[in-house]
Amino acid sequence: MTSPPWSESPLIAAAGPLWPQATRSPFLDAAAAGTLPEEAFHRWLAQDYLFARGLTAYQAIALAKAPRDAHRTLIDGLVALDRELEWFESHAQRRGLSLAGPPHPVCRAYVDFLMRNAYTSPWPLLAAILFGVEASYLAAWSALTPAGPYAEFIERWSNAAFVSYVNRLAALATRYPHPEAQRVFDQVLIYEREFWQMAWEG
Repeated sequence: MTSPPWSESPLIAAAGPLWPQATRSPFLDAAAAGTLPEEAFHRWLAQDYLFARGLTAYQAIALAKAPRDAHRTLIDGLVALDRELEWFESHAQRRGLSLAGPPHPVCRAYVDFLMRNAYTSPWPLLAAILFGVEASYLAAWSALTPAGPYAEFIERWSNAAFVSYVNRLAALATRYPHPEAQRVFDQVLIYEREFWQMAWEG
């Protein structure tokens, strides 16, 4: 039986207003319009790079806890994250932007949340968290038309390969339910909302 698409996940349906709050923002609107201030773009690029590094560590620990049928999806995700870090580094180098700066408190809190759960929570909660991270990002970027100066960025998180990956994460989150899954999923959305606000407002 084919799994339903990621967008039909009960975790999304139960998130209520947190879902649009986490997937829409003035930052994204400005990126789509090609009017994003360079300062905001650079802030997002540096902080999202630091977040991706934290997510890589989180996912590696999740892999160690995951059942065998989740390994391929998580390994594929780790490979994609490694390529993403290289992609961020190349963009930063071209722009003369340092990625060595300290994380913003919002980014630090988000990564701390990931790592705290990576070490203390069971696999089903880790699956719900990872699905929340990637599904909210897919929803945010795929709502935009890949055109203008940020078309490459929009395309990166809305292409068919990323959709397929998020569908696989949705299937894992559904296959391994947990009574606390909605709580951690909603917390991811709160951090996503705050991350967009930080990138836009500084």
